[in-house]
Amino acid sequence: MKRKVLFALTLMLVLTLAVSDVSFAKLLASQPEFPKKKLLVSADSVENSLGEKNIVIIDARTSGYDTSHIPGAINIKFSDYFTAGSGLLPVADLNSKLSAAGLKRSMTFVIYDNTTASFGAAGRIFWMLEYLGCRRVHVLDGGWDKWVADGRAVEATVNTLPANKFKATVKPARKATKDSIAKKLGTEKFAIVDSRTDEEYIGWQLYGEARGGHIPGAVQIPYEWFFNSDKTVMKYSELKTMFESRGITRKKEVTAYCTVGIRSGFVYFLYRLMGYRKASNYDVSIAEWSADPSLSMEKAPNFSTIVYPSWVKALIDYHAPDSTTAPPPEYPYDRDHKYLIFETQWGSFEDMANGWADDSYLNGHIAGAIHSNSDVYENGYPRWFLLPDDQLKSAMGNMGITADTSVVVYSNSPIFAARLWWILKYGGVEDVRLLNGGYNEWVAAGYEVETAINEPVAVTYEGTPDHGLIAATDYVETNYNNADVILADVRTYDEYIGLVSGYSYVVNKGRIPAAIWAFNADNPDREYLDGDGSLRSYADVRSMWEELGIQSTDLDTEFDKEVIFYCGSGYRSSLAFIYAYLMGCQNVRNYSDGWEGWSTNYIEDPDYVADPNVPGSTDGWIQDPSGRPVETGAP
Repeated sequence: MKRKVLFALTLMLVLTLAVSDVSFAKLLASQPEFPKKKLLVSADSVENSLGEKNIVIIDARTSGYDTSHIPGAINIKFSDYFTAGSGLLPVADLNSKLSAAGLKRSMTFVIYDNTTASFGAAGRIFWMLEYLGCRRVHVLDGGWDKWVADGRAVEATVNTLPANKFKATVKPARKATKDSIAKKLGTEKFAIVDSRTDEEYIGWQLYGEARGGHIPGAVQIPYEWFFNSDKTVMKYSELKTMFESRGITRKKEVTAYCTVGIRSGFVYFLYRLMGYRKASNYDVSIAEWSADPSLSMEKAPNFSTIVYPSWVKALIDYHAPDSTTAPPPEYPYDRDHKYLIFETQWGSFEDMANGWADDSYLNGHIAGAIHSNSDVYENGYPRWFLLPDDQLKSAMGNMGITADTSVVVYSNSPIFAARLWWILKYGGVEDVRLLNGGYNEWVAAGYEVETAINEPVAVTYEGTPDHGLIAATDYVETNYNNADVILADVRTYDEYIGLVSGYSYVVNKGRIPAAIWAFNADNPDREYLDGDGSLRSYADVRSMWEELGIQSTDLDTEFDKEVIFYCGSGYRSSLAFIYAYLMGCQNVRNYSDGWEGWSTNYIEDPDYVADPNVPGSTDGWIQDPSGRPVETGAP
């Protein structure tokens, strides 16, 4: 009899588990390549599982649920479960709130949000539930964005669950603290990701942080990078490369932070999805860290030279007629102070009309922006050298610039924006800013654009060029073999070793003797730029330079040796110069004429008619390939 009862009980248990497993099995992996593939589920499997008793769909969006959501979904907002600056609520309060929401740990959860617009809300709730001991927690790949784009069913009915009994079994290792991080910083087996934006990482205080900057040694990987254009999570191979190339390997204990642990909650989800065994989220994040003066922080000394769309918008609004808005941060001027915004690229409007030049400005630009043709600061083909000081000052005045004008520059080509930024700094303009990410970031922020042509109003420029920022050819000739000077070549490697000159009108190939190759500053592999054309983390660039011997004993002031950056004609080297400027290094120069200036001597002859068989020759000019010493081949 006892055996029959035991058999019946066992059969009932098996059937119960089987039913549970059937419900669970209906949720299928969206991307099977991930080591923990079941954590990221497909929309098809979620749609096929709608109505299953054991599956709770959580809409984690902060707004929009009342209007439309996935059928049967309940709305849980992460903000109801934490206090900014102190993190998650006490466990007893979490138990009470989650019980009232109708949850219990044995349920299967599928969480979604509207991805990049949600600051990682789904990941934050995923982390919270796992921290509290839930074992079947999933995220919907593509979230609300792709669900709607695919035309799947939605509803407006507000859904609630009957009160339940949620009893947490806390997993302490999944929650990092400031003390645990402080003890492990700098150790080989620990890594930390900062999932905030470029501007937050370098030092801007956007959300009331007590101090700006980042936790020393933190690797920046912005939250927005983790998604494809259709808002699905990036492929495993791509994420693996992204993480491991930055030292975030599965052999290490890893954590993440942002401002208050929301975006970093999604990083925690990715850690789990990718099979990291020791992963946590610092849920109090920089809000707590920055408020504790005993904890060190790092920021770029000159971070305010790099601005972001909302800063530029605040600048425009502040100077609008009858404005009462506050000035943008780190902007010390009154409303009557002159400012200009320049979109810069090569070519005049005539060049654009003839199809010879990039016509981005005509297609759309920041409202009020003026087009700055790079030609106006240079002496033209075939040299493109920076104008002499008196002519440069005249060109700057013709563009409406005075020494005390605040200038914002941007371009769809980062090296053009960097070049104009550097020219104006060299020319003596005190306040020059660069809009990181350019027009694309402005549009993504939803700000006003126009196609009207804005013309500059000429003035007299009376600023004084800063000769400490430039290395003229004679200066390089004197110092290229100086043991206290580093020449850093930021052209392509083929240019550096002399396979190509890099320019159709330059004959000589090779490099300046003793120059080191400091990677191509306009490389698609992005040693200096991220894939979206924004600036790479200055900490990454600093580490790259240190490996090349471009080091600093005091990271906030000086390189150990004077550094001269050069490229072909001063564009790529201007981008490298910006990083040194961000780092606060003062003993750095830009060889503005670059390889074109070093490798060529031009013989002016008014009677000379260009010979098509002589590269680099034009009417009136012939290139003499003799002159200064040149090295070729691998060093």
